Amino acid sequence: MEAVAPVVRMLNAVNNSLIDPCNATARGYDLSALWHPYILLYTGHCLVAAIFAVISLYVPKVTSLIMLASGLTFLISALAGIPIWGHEPGTYLWLGVFIKWLIVDLAATVPVLLMRGCHFSPKVVRLMGIPIYVILGSNVVWTMFMDSEQMAIVYVNRVCGAMITIALILHCAAVCRAGYGLFEVRGGFPYGFGTSYSWILCYTVWNILFAARIGIGTTLQDFLFWALMAFYQYWEGHNLPIELYFGFARPVQLGSYIAFTEFLGAFVPYFYEAPTLTDEQPLPIYSNSYILFIAWMNMLWSFCVVFWAGQRLVCGLGFFQERFEAVHSLKGSDSDVAEMEALNDEAKEEGEDGGDESLLCHCGRSGSGRSGCILS
Repeated sequence: MEAVAPVVRMLNAVNNSLIDPCNATARGYDLSALWHPYILLYTGHCLVAAIFAVISLYVPKVTSLIMLASGLTFLISALAGIPIWGHEPGTYLWLGVFIKWLIVDLAATVPVLLMRGCHFSPKVVRLMGIPIYVILGSNVVWTMFMDSEQMAIVYVNRVCGAMITIALILHCAAVCRAGYGLFEVRGGFPYGFGTSYSWILCYTVWNILFAARIGIGTTLQDFLFWALMAFYQYWEGHNLPIELYFGFARPVQLGSYIAFTEFLGAFVPYFYEAPTLTDEQPLPIYSNSYILFIAWMNMLWSFCVVFWAGQRLVCGLGFFQERFEAVHSLKGSDSDVAEMEALNDEAKEEGEDGGDESLLCHCGRSGSGRSGCILS
């Protein structure tokens, strides 16, 4: 035992030297020391996301009205001079969040909910899909203009942001070039075809690294939109690729996230008067070498995403063609019959002007695997 004692003391010394620097903090480890009002805030975000995931399916029109009504927070704030999260009406950050609400809730969330709740023609759905993906790209681009504060990770993440924006443009162009729409509604559900699985993975890591700079708690939104994608996939039960649900899940999740956050920041003092986690429990992730490694690897991955998107534009959709075929093979519902009739009507109108060749070009060649619609 005496011979073993020195070895045990040495191992304990090594363990202490490895663990202590990582956990060095003036705060305690028990619940009273770790408790913060934001725990309830994050719990509320999860509940709101769950509620909106359900009501977006069953009462999408009502959900769109709720999204529109959430803008009253800014109107009341402006008229009554009520700050939102401490930011006075008309200040830079207040205006920035208001613009964010306009482009997300008003211009993205409401349209996808109306796709779910209304019976638009396929042509209208295609037209509605274009600005939604423009907004998605814009949400990446605006982050490029924030102050980098000379942080290396920010520069690396910006390169990734530029790459995923380019990849988004190339992929959407490839889908349109193949004769498809960026959104298609089947069985009343709007499927988004403007993003690939590899793109969503890269976007998720990019957004986490960006949001963590504002506050580590804001990264919750990334986990929530994946949760909504999984929920919609499970609810549908068609075993379709999960990326097809991003176009609906992301606007619903982010729109409800913004609406809930700004309401609490204006009218619930328990939250907006609480010190932020950045002040109370700072996590210096932008000075962490492992985070730099993650940012670096995600940047390299973004180059691959751009290459694959460019390949789809030049050489055809390739594997992504199967996404359309899987959606088109779904058992038709009453709404799908209406969509097919609308497509037939549009094709006939073009056929009357340009003959059978025009009809063939509109609907795609039979058996080519590149058809933008299915005609009986």
